[in-house]
Amino acid sequence: MISIADILLPEDILLDLDVSGATALFDQVGQVMQRWHGLPRAVVADALAQREAFGSTALGQGVAIPHGRVKGLQLTHAAYVRPRRPLPFQAPDDKPVSDFIVLLVPERATNSHLGILAGVCGLFTDPHFREALHACNDPYAIQALFRTRLAAAA
Repeated sequence: MISIADILLPEDILLDLDVSGATALFDQVGQVMQRWHGLPRAVVADALAQREAFGSTALGQGVAIPHGRVKGLQLTHAAYVRPRRPLPFQAPDDKPVSDFIVLLVPERATNSHLGILAGVCGLFTDPHFREALHACNDPYAIQALFRTRLAAAA
């Protein structure tokens, strides 16, 4: 089964992103997915916004996992976004979100995307992981951190 470490690429890690809310964040992720993976920006942003309309994907502790199903998508894609300022995101603990893991999955994805979600949730429940993640300011170091933490947990 694939994990976030298998699909999170350095070009999909957005640090110090200057956005004021979910709509702008989803649009920026859409731009990155269009540039690096050929996915239409509007399709990505709309898929994320549609899922978020059903209820917040914020977990609490400053973490959210916005995700969306994309028609015609063959492979799951991920992005890690750390906005310049934490964003209000209707979290269960009412804390703003500073860490976003964005997942784009094929329309018919089931177990693989659930496994990725479970792995991400496990990582972010560890305060030491979140602390180490916030200390990283390089996309390659962030990618390596995900990989080593997931390997250690296996």
